[in-house]
Amino acid sequence: MKKAKKTIRYSLLLVLVISILMPNIVDAQDASDGTPILKLQYFNINNSVQYLLLESSTKKNKVFLAQKNISYKVYLDSVSSGNFISEVKTNESGKAKMFIPPNLKSIWDKSSTHLFIVMKGDEQVSSDYSITKARLEIDTATIDDIKNISVKIFKDDNGKLIAAPDIEMKVGIKRLVGILSGGDEETYTSDSTGLVTVPFTKINMPGDSLGNLILIAKIEDNEILGNIIVEKKASWGVPTVAGEDFFSKRELWSTRFRSPYWLLFMAYAIIIGVYSTLIYLILQLIKTIKIGK
Repeated sequence: MKKAKKTIRYSLLLVLVISILMPNIVDAQDASDGTPILKLQYFNINNSVQYLLLESSTKKNKVFLAQKNISYKVYLDSVSSGNFISEVKTNESGKAKMFIPPNLKSIWDKSSTHLFIVMKGDEQVSSDYSITKARLEIDTATIDDIKNISVKIFKDDNGKLIAAPDIEMKVGIKRLVGILSGGDEETYTSDSTGLVTVPFTKINMPGDSLGNLILIAKIEDNEILGNIIVEKKASWGVPTVAGEDFFSKRELWSTRFRSPYWLLFMAYAIIIGVYSTLIYLILQLIKTIKIGK
């Protein structure tokens, strides 16, 4: 009897150990057996800061798993010591960020288009990601009392900047969770001269203490130009007073009991209408039952 109990105890302990280790084993198998995917993105911030974002993952059964602690070496145009950008290791999310070093400026200035090469050990894992150098400019103008955001996009052509038509971008106000469009459209496309003009319709937006808003233009995941972001301050907002409770005003973004009166009236009218109808139906039902008796 004691031997049987001891056997059961060891069996339960073995099951517990397997249940703890199994998820890690499965994850390791998924990461190794899946199809490796490497994504590289180029970013240009305010025409001055340039960096690359590398993302490494595996795909198995339509599920993407981040590859962490994987080392990569990245080169500009060719694999040589003089073209070396950086060696990076992916984080918990499978991502790694690297800046283009100043010592590559002479190589960068020589060509309009550049190729980024990624090495994993001695194996070349990516050599088809290229971008064309570009410049994005943002400005403001007031025409006939209408505020406008003006954006121009240029691309490099053998050392000369020429207009880049048909480039889609977001133009608007920088907010905590993204970009609020400055006009009525979600995105805008540059014309034949590389120009985008957005009439500013977001009136009375809260800004900083001086009423400044941060206007932003963003080209995102463009196959030729990559990701380009440019910002500019404009005093088109409403000054925010220090110490003022932003959510105490009767605005749409305020808390429950500080909602605008028209919204409260609409909500309570709907509630009263629904309950009035229910009460009327119940009274009619009671009246029908009495008549039936």
